[in-house]
Order: sequence, then C-alpha cells, then structure tokens
Amino acid sequence: MNIIPVVETLLRDLTRVRLSEVARLYGIALPEKAREQQVAYLLNAVEIKFGTLLGRLTRDELRRACRAHGLDDSARSRTELADTLFSAAGGEKSDLQIEGLFATSRTNREAPVAGNVIRLRHRQWLVEDVVAPPEPSQLTLVKAVCLDDDNQGEPIEVLWEMELGAQLVDQKMGGVGSDIDEPRLFAAYLHALKWNSVTATDPNLFQAPFRAGIMLQAHQLEPLRRALSLPRANLFIADDVGLGKTIEAGLVMQELLLRQRVEFILVSCPASVCLQWRDEMFKRFGLQFEVMNRAFVDRRRRERGFGVNPWSTHNRFIISHDLLRRPEYREPLLNTLGDRAKRSLLVLDEAHVAAPSSAGKYAIDSNITKVVRDVAPRFENRLFLSATPHNGHSNSFASLLELLDPQRFTRGVPVTDAKQRDAVMVRRLKEDLHVLSRGSYPLRKVVRHSLKHDGVTWMGIETSNAASSPVQNIGGEAPFELKLATMLSQYTVLRTEVGKGGRLALVNLQKRLLSSVPAFTKTLKKHVAVKIGVTAFREAATLSSEKLELDDFYGDDIEDDAAELEAVAAATAKLAPPSEQAHKLLMDMSELAQRHQDDPDAKILGFLSWVRQNQCPAAGLGPEDAASKAWNGLRVIIFTESMDTKVYIERQLQRALALTQNGHRRVMTFHGGLGDDKRAEIQQAFNSPPNEHPVRILIATDAAREGVNLQGHCADLFHFDVPWNPARMEQRNGRIDRTLQSEPEVRCHYFVYDDREEDIVLDKLVKKVDTIQRELGSLSSVIMGRIESQLEKEGIHANTVSQLDENEREKKQQAIAAKELEQTRSTQLELAGELEKLDEILARSERVTSYEPKLLRDVINAGLELSGAAPLIPAPGAVPGAEAFRLPVLPESWAGTVDSLRVPRGRDEYFSDWRAKDPLPVLFEPPPKMNSAAVQLHLSHPLVKRVFSRFLSQGYSSHDLNRVTIVRSNDSLIRVIVFGRLSLFGKGAARLHDQLVSVAARWVETSDSPLKPFAEDADRRALDSLEQVLVESPTLEGISDSVREKVIAAAPTLFSQLWEYVEAEADARAQEALLDLERRGLDEAQQLEEILKRQRDAIERQLQLKAPQLAFDFETLTKGEQKQVEAERKHMEQRLIAIDREILEEPDDLKSLYHVSLRRLQPVGLVVLWPKTRG
Repeated sequence: MNIIPVVETLLRDLTRVRLSEVARLYGIALPEKAREQQVAYLLNAVEIKFGTLLGRLTRDELRRACRAHGLDDSARSRTELADTLFSAAGGEKSDLQIEGLFATSRTNREAPVAGNVIRLRHRQWLVEDVVAPPEPSQLTLVKAVCLDDDNQGEPIEVLWEMELGAQLVDQKMGGVGSDIDEPRLFAAYLHALKWNSVTATDPNLFQAPFRAGIMLQAHQLEPLRRALSLPRANLFIADDVGLGKTIEAGLVMQELLLRQRVEFILVSCPASVCLQWRDEMFKRFGLQFEVMNRAFVDRRRRERGFGVNPWSTHNRFIISHDLLRRPEYREPLLNTLGDRAKRSLLVLDEAHVAAPSSAGKYAIDSNITKVVRDVAPRFENRLFLSATPHNGHSNSFASLLELLDPQRFTRGVPVTDAKQRDAVMVRRLKEDLHVLSRGSYPLRKVVRHSLKHDGVTWMGIETSNAASSPVQNIGGEAPFELKLATMLSQYTVLRTEVGKGGRLALVNLQKRLLSSVPAFTKTLKKHVAVKIGVTAFREAATLSSEKLELDDFYGDDIEDDAAELEAVAAATAKLAPPSEQAHKLLMDMSELAQRHQDDPDAKILGFLSWVRQNQCPAAGLGPEDAASKAWNGLRVIIFTESMDTKVYIERQLQRALALTQNGHRRVMTFHGGLGDDKRAEIQQAFNSPPNEHPVRILIATDAAREGVNLQGHCADLFHFDVPWNPARMEQRNGRIDRTLQSEPEVRCHYFVYDDREEDIVLDKLVKKVDTIQRELGSLSSVIMGRIESQLEKEGIHANTVSQLDENEREKKQQAIAAKELEQTRSTQLELAGELEKLDEILARSERVTSYEPKLLRDVINAGLELSGAAPLIPAPGAVPGAEAFRLPVLPESWAGTVDSLRVPRGRDEYFSDWRAKDPLPVLFEPPPKMNSAAVQLHLSHPLVKRVFSRFLSQGYSSHDLNRVTIVRSNDSLIRVIVFGRLSLFGKGAARLHDQLVSVAARWVETSDSPLKPFAEDADRRALDSLEQVLVESPTLEGISDSVREKVIAAAPTLFSQLWEYVEAEADARAQEALLDLERRGLDEAQQLEEILKRQRDAIERQLQLKAPQLAFDFETLTKGEQKQVEAERKHMEQRLIAIDREILEEPDDLKSLYHVSLRRLQPVGLVVLWPKTRG
C-alpha cells in the first residue's frame, strides 16, 4: 500500500546532517535529540512547504523518498522524481515550482538580463548587471565578466545596441561536427577539459600539485590542506630552514588561484631573494610575477603615461621589505587595495622581521611592524613564512599573529588558546622528518678543523662525530695571528679606564682579528689614527682591476664595514690617551699586522690542504711538484662576515690555484652590492653541472646566507669565521642543507686555533648551539640573539660561556617560546599519521583528476599536431636518469611560449643570439637533480597552457575537431557515450565547480527507436572502460569506411537524443554541488563567528587584569615599553567594538563566496564504442 508523501515523511528519510542543513535554512538550530524528535521540533517551529522541500533534495534523496512511499524511482531526472512525489501528494503538476537547471533555454530578446550568457567580441560573457536607458533615445549599458578559460573574470562594460554581432547564447548551441576525429585527438581533448576543471566543493581535493614542476614530498602538502580548511587562508608556515617553505607557499597560492579565492597577490620578502621568488614561481608553477622596483615603475610610465598607478597594471607582484616601507611605493599600493581588496593574498617572507623586538623586558613596535600593520589588514588572506617566528617576547608573538589573523589574535593578549594557534601554525623540523625517514633531506656532519703550531709549522686535524683524521702538516711558518691575539689581549688589559662606550673599540678589534689579519689591520689603523693622530702603517695594497669588479666597492658589505669602522672611531674617541706601555704595544701590533697582512694564515693553509685532498692535488703547491693539476667535480662554499676577509681569501686562493688546470676560473665571489643579473649568473654557474662550468669554490659574505639556493652540486661549506650571532651560522648551513640536496650527507666545516682563547670559547658555543638547534628548533634564535648581544657588549673572555649559561632572562624567554610556539609541533606518532593522511589525499586527487604524466605527453603531441607541427622528439641521454624529449620546429607565433624553455638570458647576451639557442629538453616527471638542464612540463606551464587553449576553445572559436570519434572495443554491443561540461559560477564569473558529465546508451543502428541510457552502474562501467580502449586504439585503423559514414550520418541524432539525459544527469550533479558549496559557506561562516566570539572573550578576560601580559612590575619598564603596553590596552578596547560589527558582516561575506550566480552546461562530444567483431 502506498503512503501519501507529506513534509513529515520526507524529513524522516533525511540524515541527521541533512536535517540540520534544512533547519539552518530557516534559522533554526536542532536540539541534540533522536531524529524523530528533531523532525517534530522542526515541524513545530516553522512552516515548510512541500514543493520547496522537494526542490532542496538531491536525486538520491528523491529516489529514497519514492521507494519509502512505494513509488516508481527509476527516473534519472530530478524533475521527474519530484513530479512523482508531488502528484502522489495530491498536488497539481503545474503548481510544482521545481525545474531542471538545464531543462530549458532562454529565448533571445532585445537586451539581456542579469544572469544571461552573451557572445560578444568573439568571447562568452556572464551578464552581471543591466542598466536600462534613462531615455527612449539612449542605449542599454551591459556589465559583464568573461567566462572563457583564457580570460576568465575579466570585466567589460558595453552599450548593447552598439555592439555588432552581440547575441544571447543558447547553452545548447555548439553541437558536434560532420566528420570523425582520431581517438587519440579526442582523448587529448577530453583530458584537457578534465584537467582544466576545478572545484571549490571539496577542501580535501588537491589540484595544485599537478600544476607544479616540483619533486613533491608529503610534508609539503600540509600547509595546502590547512589553508583549504580555514575560512580565510591566514596561515603561518614556520617549518625548519630548508624544508621548502617557498614551494609550500607556491602550492597554496596555486590552489587558491585555481579555486578563484585569490586574484591579487603581493609577496614581500628580503631584497636578496626577490628575483629568486620571481623565478621559482614561474619555473615551478607557471605564475608570472612582476618585481616592483624603480625599473618597473619607469617601464610602466613609459608604456602608459606618467600618471599611471603601477600597482593597477598587473595582479601579481614581489616587493622587498625595504621598498614596502617607502611611502612612494606603499601609498599607491594602499590606493589600489582600498579598505580591503576582495580575493587578495599577502605573502610575507621572513615574517619575523615584522614582529616587535626589544632587548628589554617588553617588545616595542619597529618601523616595519607599523608598515605591515598598515598593509596586512587590506588583504583578505595572508601567508607568513619564517623558521624563527618567536623571539622570546610573548607580546611580540601575539602582535605577529595578529598581523596574520586579526580575528583570532589580539596584541596584548597572550597566545594561550592552543586550538586557535594550532589552526594557523604549521611547524615541522628536519630532525622530525629524519626520524620518520620521510623526505629527501641529507644528514648534516659538523667538521672541526683544529689548527696548532708545533714551533716550526702548522698542523691540522679534522674531527667529526668523535672521529679524527691523522695529523696533517699544512705548512706555514710564523704563527703571527696567535701573537697578534696575545698582544691584543694584553692591550685590552692595559686599557683599564675603558668605559661602556670605549669598550666597543676593543670588542671590534677582537672580532675583526678573529675574521682575518687584513680585516684587523684596517680596523686597527682607524683606532690608531683617531686616538694618536698618526698613521702607523701604509694602506693595504688594492687588488688589480682584473681581480675585483667595480661593484665590490658598493653595496651592503662595504656599507656594513664602513659603518663598523665609524663605530670604532667613535668609540675610540671616548678613550683616554694610552699609557706609554699601551702605546708601544699598539705600535708593535700595527707593525706586525702590516708585515703579515698579505701572508696566508693557518685557516688559508688548512683550507688549501682540504682542497688538495678533495678537489685538486696541486692546489697551493709549486710548479716543480708532480701532483696532478686537474680538478674533480666537487664544489665548496667559504663564508665570511667581512668584506675585507672576502678580498683576502680571494687573493690568497687566486695565487695558490694559479698553476692548476684552468685555475683562474675556479673561484667566484658572492657579496652585497651585486646587481640582480650578476647574482643570478653566479648562482646559475655554481648550481650548474660541474662539466658545464669550471667554478669549484664560491667565496661568499653573509649577503648569501639567506634566500640563495646553492645545493645543486655542493655538499661542503666552510665557515672561515664563526659569526658572533650563531643563528647566522645556521642560515649559512641552510644554503646546502635543504630540500633537493642530492647528496645523502652535507659537511659544515669550521676552524679552531687550539692555542687561541677566543677560539676555544667559540668552539664551545658552536657545539652548544648545535645541540640547541636539534632539540629546540626555532627556540635557538632566542638563545642565539642573547649570545650576540652578550658578545657585542663584553667581547670574548674566559668567563663568556658560564655567563651565558647563567642568563636568567634568556631562560624565561626560552620557556615562553616553548609554551607559545613549540607545542604546535606534532609528536612523532601524530606527524606520521598526518603524513599518511596527506599521502591518501594526494592519491585520491590523482584518481579524481585522472592525471598521469604519460597522458599529458599524449595531449602535448596531439596539440602540436593540431598546430601543424611534429610530435615531441625522444632525446635519450639528454638528461641522465630521466626520459627526456626535445621540441620540434614550431611556427614563429610560438616563439614567446618557447622562450619559457630556454636557459636564462646572459647579462650581455643579445636577444637574437639568446633566442637562436635550442630550447632545453622537456620532462614529464621531476628531474633527478635540482639543476638538471631540462624543464618539467606540468598543467600550468606556459607551453601546456598554450596547447590546452586550443582544445578548450573547440566548438567556439576553434573548429579543428569534430568532437566525434569511434573507438574499437572488445564488447559485443555498440555503445554511445555523450559528454557535457557542467560549470557553476559565482560572483565575478568565479568558477566554483567544473565537472564532465556523461551518459551511455546502447545503439542498435537498424532501429529507429530513440536511445535509452543504461542504468547508472552500466553507465559508469562504460566510462571506466573508455580510458583503456582509448589507449589501446589510438587511431581509426580497422574502422571501415561504411562504419565511419554510418556514424557521421547518425551522430547529430544520437547526440540530441541523449542530450536530455545529459541535462538530467547534470541537474543531479549540480544540485549536489550546490549543496556542497552552500554547506561550505555555512560551515565557514559559523567557524568565523565562533572565532570572533572566542577572541571577544579573550580580550575581555585580559582587560580585567591589572597588568596584561606582564610577568614583572609595570614600573620596572622603560618609558617606551610602558607606552607600548598602554597602546596595546587601547587597541584591545577598540578591537572589542569592531568585533560586534564583524560578527554581523563577515560571516555573510564568506557565504557569498560560495553563492552560485550561473549554472552552465556545454556540449563536449560523442564517442561510439564499436565492437572489433563488427569490422
């Protein structure tokens, strides 16, 4: 007996989740009771119309309702199923207001209305607004956004009556052609459509990894997963140095762009890495960024006029932190952004620079803090990157997190809510991944080079992991550096009158001597000249023009050294005249330093000994020596803090290597002041295969310690001097100890004079810091900063280590950082589970997208064929260990695209000469080495996008394909599959969901009966078999002419007969997607509302405290620190007022991101599966 359907019976068939969603539509929260009670509660609380409820149900829910009421559930269409239920309920069919989303097409009219699709200027557009003419004689203004894949979202305003050829688009138009395509061409077309489809319905579906040319590692997907789970993509990537934060940020950017949650992106980073960001984003992700600088502004003004705002001329920019602080760059940016720019993303690299800092008890806002606080709120989404986000000040950490997400965190309120912190913070250490054997990261070996003079010559011993090498005679004679250290120590003791200011001069002398004798000589000269008024020694000999380039005398390193010398002069001026004994000692030091400033010291000798053992046996030996002068492929980096020391090392090595094979080309230098092109040229040379460039030694100042990847073919690094801030040592090590290092082990070397007191202290500090780094991660930055502060104030002496160990403030800051930051790190068990989950999501994403490198290669070959070119040419051996291909000769119109496959253009290279070079080989898998001379093609590479554009325009602006094919199958039945492309668009033509929809049916060619689709299970089996048969039968070979003619004649009829079923299927899929999008919007809105309420509660609690965030008396703070505390209290009070407004507005704004304004179904094509037995 049939049951009459009513609202109550329909509700009883819904799941608890769907009941809650229906209730939310009416603004009702269901009680936590049994489902029957929830249904009763809902019916009692609100009136729900039967027809309205039917319109909200999915196809599966309608079928389940039909079965529950004893009704026929075999219909494929939601409309027919709803009709059945409505009729059974006694309603008139004409009263039912549910229609299939694609059941009818709008007829043409004189002017469009909002929501229409129009064809205009050879493109398709979504009409967003229509302004009727104010007067009969005036024209209609139409505002629209582009729907085409290659220009999506571009706005346009036109006067409708003035546009020639403008017309409304019937979404059914664009049927199949009049011939048969080769199966491989149709397969390429189908894959291009599928891979170009995106969706915002599923946060656990990754799309960016297939649009990136990277060697992907599981841990790099966690920031992407986390960003997609947040209402706003406000995320702090605090991974260890070398784990690939730039790649992780690129994946997040790419995914947000694909989901159209982001349109405008600004990357702010240190000046030294601007070009690296630009090149990495283009090379790895196909994203074109412009570097905002004076050259770019001048270029835009020449092109578009002096009054142009350069920020309005592109949508992806990179700017240095320094330029962002300058008003002439920042003000035009703020004008472009307004109060808050929709679909915008700020990426802040080395984000710790924006945190308030202080050497006192309470951190105070810096200039860059104020700048970022002005800029960051104008972006909807923010992505911060830093391996050291906590400096030990609780209020500083809270301020930094407020810059990231002002709706979760408030400056002045301690970060104690673990749930809020963990939601936005991603932090892993290399050590954690090593333990799990995840990721290709090398083991680090710290190598200690002991230097000891035996009274005749220098002896060297290498020690690593408690193992020592045999004692080596490394040459040399007088230990002049040891004698200078002793004399400086005696001189310091004699200056007993040294006060706070004057001590700086002696500390700097000590620091410079620990670097090199020439650096000490220069500083000592300044000290002598200022204090005594005489020049005790001649200027150091300058290098010839062949050995130093002009820009060696400019830039950061030169300026830093000059500033240090001026500081020495100023400090020296505060000293009293030296005693007679001190004066004599000063003169003796000056004479000794002058005499030996150009002699090789023990560190140079020790390094040359290492070079002889590992690179070139003849290094540093005379012409009569029989040792081999050839070099092997090993490369090494030498780091120093001082520009003077860099010049000294370079001069010594050029002399020592002059007689070796190609010796004059074995050394390169990297320092501050180099132009962008020169920096890139050096980096490219050092990372290139050893057989392609002769460089083997790179001498670098600390200008290269951040943002420069040098791991391509180098696994050895020397610290010529140990930095007084050991964090710099870690940053140096990170140049080779990072992801994509192909060697299993990297070796970080440093020198120790066994008989020099200062070296013994630094050696202990290096070991201490190594332990801290492994155990505490970024907490080491807290301790390292204190070490530098202590050394800069007091210098190095016998009690240095014990004094640092006893520093109580350091211990407090360490405890604060441990509590507020390091708890975000997962346990080993949690991290292992997290990585397994990421592996599963990636594997599912591969299945859903059907992405395979081989299939992409087939698509490229098909696209080249349509362009009249030959397929890719196999290039065995071009890239050792990889399957490589070369491009065929392409038409001139492809030149700009092919440029993306060429080596970077040289500084002085003519454009025509550069373009005449052959493009690099291409790969479809990640290259085996970081700097393999090849380009990995991925879905967002310019070449691939150029090929895809031809397939995506089929049936519209291009007609290379008929979109009908015949494929031979092993089945005994003739099957027909018709495809459509379902698209859901949001505001501004943001593509919210894409999906290929298909229907399969049996075709009896002798029957005139209309086609009837298979049951859905058979439908899926036919589709599943299609991929395989397309691979097995890529051509029409074996298909007779008579069969081809028969299919050509029948194709339009077959297509039209099945199209109504495609519409029904699309309607069902669209309804599911609509509900998923609506669910995401509601969930994210609710999540944001809860975040804001938690923030309000936290602020109110904090304001009730007498002295917020202070573990000490307010009165003990400096005036500046007290001012900072008061400013933060006032900010909290203002924030409370703003939260209530945001609770009303922000959740609705989030929901609007998922609102669908256009549903579109486009014809794709038709496939006939023809049995092999039928000929």
